[in-house]
Amino acid sequence: MNITFLTSGHIPKDDRIFYHQAQTLATAGFKVDIISSRTELTGIEDGVIFNSFKGDKLTKKEKINRFKKLLAGSKPDIIICQEPITILAAGIYRKQTDKKPKIIYDITEWYPAKKVLVNYNFILRLFHFPKFLIFNFLMAAQADAFIFGEWYKGKPYRFLFHRKDFIYSYYYPDLKYIKYKEPGQKKGYLRLSYSGKLSFEKGFGNFLETIKEISVKKPSLKINIKIIGWYSDMKEQIKFKKMIDTLSSNVSFQFYPLQDFQKFIEIISDTDIFLDLRSDDFENRHCLPIKLFYYAALKRPVIYTELKAIRKEVEIEKFGYLTKPYNTQHIAGLIVNYIDNQKLYNQHSKNARDLAESRYNWDAIKYEFIEFLKHLTEK
Repeated sequence: MNITFLTSGHIPKDDRIFYHQAQTLATAGFKVDIISSRTELTGIEDGVIFNSFKGDKLTKKEKINRFKKLLAGSKPDIIICQEPITILAAGIYRKQTDKKPKIIYDITEWYPAKKVLVNYNFILRLFHFPKFLIFNFLMAAQADAFIFGEWYKGKPYRFLFHRKDFIYSYYYPDLKYIKYKEPGQKKGYLRLSYSGKLSFEKGFGNFLETIKEISVKKPSLKINIKIIGWYSDMKEQIKFKKMIDTLSSNVSFQFYPLQDFQKFIEIISDTDIFLDLRSDDFENRHCLPIKLFYYAALKRPVIYTELKAIRKEVEIEKFGYLTKPYNTQHIAGLIVNYIDNQKLYNQHSKNARDLAESRYNWDAIKYEFIEFLKHLTEK
């Protein structure tokens, strides 16, 4: 069976697509292609064929035509699409071929997401939001089945398309990629990290304010912070630079650009406690953060914004805390308590890894994923 992953929003070596889904299928004996319009990449790695191109300067019509041409070369039995535009391309290709492949919509993001609308002013958003939403559901109607990365993301599709097949395929990591180090906080030192977009909405401001509060509570504590991410707003960047400049001289930073999946895990593996203090808006509230499961597998406690999606789907109380993201004094207190209470820290660290090994891992769900695809081709 030939399976093609089609995406316009993810890089070819995306951790979910390449390192988990595609590699699993290739190992199981399927012919697997990844077609992405994010960056140029061709060749074969770990049994997976890459036919990807850089499409950021192409019109939508040109991008769709390129997708169709590459699909004709891969001759898939199943096309797993990540975005509405890729379903449109897959649907056009299906009408033009005798093979009639099945189309699956792998839903891991809200659509339209905030990032789709960010470049429009308020008035234009009122116009574009319903337009994008209608387009999304029209494309979803063309899909034969759905893959849901989490419960809340699947809710509207389960309601509108209740007769279509679906499966939950969570963001659990393959533990062979998670080389964890035993927890070992060094007295007088704290190691933290932040990864992703450097913005107030994603919680970088709350993160820095928390560091400031920790310095007040523990003035002699040396804090080393690794930052893996990017700025997208010049005004916010200037504000963050000023916030960093006001921090204690005991706080040091290491900045890294975006990393591939394996290098990312390597860089953050010595973090003592993981923080994610994103804002509690509607989209964030109903999103299950992918990295949460990586942090658990790395055998570390976590402190996250109180999000409905986490509360519903993760036994968070066993290895960390949910909190109001702006209550940085309280968050700093939780971190200081971890430093002072080694028994609690070690227990939460152990619980995190135990949950990763027993439940939150790719091996626990990958065979159901394979069987779901086989079932579709037999219908």
